[in-house]
Amino acid sequence: MAKKILAGIAVLLLVGVGYWWYGYQSSEKQLETLGTALMHTAEGETTLNAVVPFEWDAVYTFPPYTGKEEIEAAIGFRSSRIRETVNEGMVQLVFVRGKRLAAMVCGYPDELGYDVEFTGKITFAEQAVFTVRQKGDVVCFTRKE
Repeated sequence: MAKKILAGIAVLLLVGVGYWWYGYQSSEKQLETLGTALMHTAEGETTLNAVVPFEWDAVYTFPPYTGKEEIEAAIGFRSSRIRETVNEGMVQLVFVRGKRLAAMVCGYPDELGYDVEFTGKITFAEQAVFTVRQKGDVVCFTRKE
């Protein structure tokens, strides 16, 4: 009987680790695909709708040092994948699809290869327009008001 219980626990652990690993790999692949799409966008004007290669309902950015709890309150749910900025000048994009995190970007523009500048929240339905320009090795997206 004890062997069956241990075997059941082992199977559940393997399934849990597999599920976590698959989710981690999927999110890493998504971020890589997003980075490639953003870095290969031509100068001019575009919308994030046209560039972002996955489904999303809203994208948020927050001022530097905004706490995880405040981010979760703004997006309406908790996620272990949310990261806080630790310095000014960092790119932070929180892509949401329904009540789940579609993607989380948090890094420095020169390391990412792109910068996306806007304040607050943009919904997919808004089709917000961005000006795209190259600044050195970084592709910069600035929301057009």
